[in-house]
Amino acid sequence: MSVEGPSSLPGNVTPYDHLVAQTRKQHRLFSAHWEVTYRCNQKCSHCYLDVCSPASPSLDELTTPECFRVIDELADLGALNLTLSGGEVLVRHDWFQIAQYARTRKFLLRLFTNGILITPHVADQIASLHPYAVEISVYGADAETHERITQRARSFELTMRAFQLLRERGVRTVFKTPLMRENVRQFHALRTLADSLGARFRYDITITAKDNGGRDPLKHRLTYDDLVWLFCEAIDPALWVERKLTPETRPCAIATNALVIDPQGNVSPCVQVRQRIGNLHERSLREIWESSPAWNELSHITLNDLPICRACELQSVCVRCHGLALLEDGDLRAPATVNCLEALARRQVLVEKGVLPADFPIPAHLREMVV
Repeated sequence: MSVEGPSSLPGNVTPYDHLVAQTRKQHRLFSAHWEVTYRCNQKCSHCYLDVCSPASPSLDELTTPECFRVIDELADLGALNLTLSGGEVLVRHDWFQIAQYARTRKFLLRLFTNGILITPHVADQIASLHPYAVEISVYGADAETHERITQRARSFELTMRAFQLLRERGVRTVFKTPLMRENVRQFHALRTLADSLGARFRYDITITAKDNGGRDPLKHRLTYDDLVWLFCEAIDPALWVERKLTPETRPCAIATNALVIDPQGNVSPCVQVRQRIGNLHERSLREIWESSPAWNELSHITLNDLPICRACELQSVCVRCHGLALLEDGDLRAPATVNCLEALARRQVLVEKGVLPADFPIPAHLREMVV
């Protein structure tokens, strides 16, 4: 998420927000994030996935007919949003067939890509799909910074070409940047570059460990000083000061109206919680969605179910991820240390801006973080 603030606050609720809230309340499937391959043509050093080269065997990826069946099952469950991701989605020889079939089933379609394979012909194909958006990852405002992460020569040039080709064809693009130690001070330059490309700028402040627990990506994670600098530049204080939580607040929408499908057909509740709830080779998607007890167990976690977080003075400035708490701290209901650090940095900035009082408390369990 971006650091400006939470996405939904009283007074800011749109009809779309209301629709999403209803699907969460009713456990109606609204969105699916589908990693169609773990093959990739970059070797990004921060990636949370164990990707392999484009030339690797398909590693039991769902076949084209199986993908069509999954799309039918998603449509039959009433899902509206479908994101096709990877790895790099465009390395699949049948990516266009899959995406085209999804459009025939009336999905609002997003593509996540690094853009390297977007040639004029591929851009024409994408434009013909009329996707809601194509989200392209960018890791720096210049080639040197970007390619230090991707570990692929010319990747910056080819990614910039992708934005231009899609813009020429009227395709909506999102310039998506995970902020890291290497690029955070380029924040304004990145936003300016996105504007020059006609793309919406979106950024994420949290680099995560690998899904297998590997912690090497964390070398890129923002430091406390980085977070304070960034929040000083970008935070909207009103969004945080007006944010109100109750013991019944669900800090995360996990398992309410969305799911993740991996290349082998495993279904999990989100990209950060890789709890295998079912496999599409073994059970239908409807059976997995309607009968698996895990959805109920995960979707009803409220602030009151989090022994430390429910008493924390920084609740209102914290964006908590259950998955990070589980992956990095070993307990889905414990504080996620990285989210605590981010909350502390927000507190400092809001104090410095005079929005919070100077004596706004630092929770006892977090004092060591800012010593």
